[in-house]
Amino acid sequence: HNQNQPDISTMWAQRLTGVGRLVHGCRAMSRRANALYQPGIAPFTMPAAQTTCSRTPCVCESAKATEDGGLIAQILAEHGRDWSHHEEQAAHQAHGLMSWTQAGAPGIHVARAEGVHFWDTDGKKYMDFNSMAMCSHHGHTIDPSIIEAITNQLQSVPYCYPGMMNVGIRGRLEKLLADICPGDINTFMFPSSGAEANEGAIRMARRFTGRSKIMSRHRSYHGGTTAALAATGDYRRWAGEGLASGDFVKFWDPYPYSFSLGESEEEVCAVSLAALSEAIGYEGPHNVAAILIESITGTNGVLPPPRGYLEGIRELCDQHGILLICDEVMAGFGRSGKIFGFCHAPTVVPDIITFAKGVNGAVLPLAGIGMRQHIGDHFREHTSMVGSTYHSHPVSMASGYAALQVLLRDGMVANAAALGPVMEDCMNGLLDRHPSVKQARNRGLFGAFDIQRNRTGTFIGAVDAPMDPAMVEFKNALFKSGLFTMMRGHTVFTNPPLVITEEQLREGFALIDEALHILDARMDDA
Repeated sequence: HNQNQPDISTMWAQRLTGVGRLVHGCRAMSRRANALYQPGIAPFTMPAAQTTCSRTPCVCESAKATEDGGLIAQILAEHGRDWSHHEEQAAHQAHGLMSWTQAGAPGIHVARAEGVHFWDTDGKKYMDFNSMAMCSHHGHTIDPSIIEAITNQLQSVPYCYPGMMNVGIRGRLEKLLADICPGDINTFMFPSSGAEANEGAIRMARRFTGRSKIMSRHRSYHGGTTAALAATGDYRRWAGEGLASGDFVKFWDPYPYSFSLGESEEEVCAVSLAALSEAIGYEGPHNVAAILIESITGTNGVLPPPRGYLEGIRELCDQHGILLICDEVMAGFGRSGKIFGFCHAPTVVPDIITFAKGVNGAVLPLAGIGMRQHIGDHFREHTSMVGSTYHSHPVSMASGYAALQVLLRDGMVANAAALGPVMEDCMNGLLDRHPSVKQARNRGLFGAFDIQRNRTGTFIGAVDAPMDPAMVEFKNALFKSGLFTMMRGHTVFTNPPLVITEEQLREGFALIDEALHILDARMDDA
C-alpha cells in the first residue's frame, strides 16, 4: 500500500458521494422539456421481522408432533387410516398431474396385477398388450427371487454415496452385463431412467471425442430430459427446444411418414445411407461426436431398419471417428427376440449402448450406459461428469441383477423369438379382414400396425394431433372388451409382456379383430 495514495475504501466513498451529488443535481435540472432523461427510483420498505411463521399449514414446529390434536398428529392420523378408492382418486385429481398429458386426465385406476393382466378399482380385468410403457417384460407377477433380492438389499445396504462408495451388488451386476453384452461392451454405469442414460451417453461421447455435434433421426424418441429431448426427432422435442437444442442435428429415417426413399428394401437402405453420408459431410465429420439411434424405432412406429442399414452406419462412424450410440431402452433385453435390437445386425457392435425398462422389468427405476473397452478405459483416467444422487442405487441394482437371471433362466428372449411368427400371422389376419389396416410389422414381441382413413393409404391421423374420433371410439371399445394397449396418431402398438403364451397372444389379437369394424365403417370410402 502506497501511503501517498488514499485508502481504497475512502476513495470509493468519495466517488460515490460525488455520484450522489451529480444525481441530485441532474434531478434538479431535469424539470423542463427535453432535458436529460432521468431514471425513476422505486421505493422499497424493509418489512418488519416476523417472530412466528405465518404460513398455513406449517409442520416445522416438530416439537408439537406428539401433542394431542397438533398439526403433525392430525396429518399422521389422516394418512394412517384406510382410504377408499374414491378418496385416492379424488386426492390425485386435486393434487396430481399425469405425465405427458393434460391436467386432470383420469386414466385407469389400477388396483392389482398378475401375469399379463391387471384389474381396475371397479374389478374390471384387462390384458396388458403394451407391457404398460413397453417395460414390464416379466409381466405383473414378480418372481420371488427378485423380491428376495430387493428385500435383502434394503436390509443390508439400502443406499450409499455412488461417487465415493461402492457396494457388492454393483460389481455383480456389471459382471453379469459384461457376460451378456456382445463384443467388448464391458463397462457400465447405472442412472435411473432411459432419458438419463441418453443424457450421460451424449455427454460422454462429447468428452471422449472432443467434438460437439450429435446426429439423430427425425422419427425418434430418446427421453424427456433436456439433452435427450433435444436429440429426439418427434413432436415431443418442441416442448424442450431452446438453447439446449444447439449442436443436435437431425437426419432422415429410412421410413419417413409422407414420402418414400425407394421401392425395395435394398434401395431404401442405399438411399438412406447416402443421405446420411452427405449430411455428415455438411456438418463436418470432425465436428460430429456421435450418431444416436434407436436400433429399432420404438414409439414412432416400431420400425425395424432395412437389412444392411446398421452395418452401413457402423461403417460411416468408423470412417469418420464418430461414436455409434444405440438406444436400447425399448428394444433391449429380449423385446425383439434378441437380447438387443442391434443384434439383428450380427456384425455390429455399438460404441455405447443405453438401456432401461427391460433390464429389471421396471420393478424399480434402473437404467444403464454400457460402453466398449477403449471408452471405459478412457473414463477410468478421465472424469465422465455423469452422476446423480440415485445413480447406481443399491436396491435398484439388486432388482436388475435378480431380474436378468430370471429373464435368462425362464427363456423370455427365446419366447419372444418363438412368438414373433405368431404375431406376424395374427397381423396378416387383420390385414386380410380389415381394409382400415394399412400395414403391420413386428420383430419378436415388438409390434405395431397403422390405420388408414381410405383405401389410397392416407393415415387416419398425425402423431402430433389430437386422436381422430374414430380412433378414440376404437380405443374405448378395446378398453371395454378388456384390452389395454398404446395408440399414437394412426399407430396401434402390440407389445405384450415377454411371458405371454401363444393362446393369450391370439386372444389379444381376437379382441382387436372384433373392434376394428369400427374403423372399417368410418373409412371415407367404406
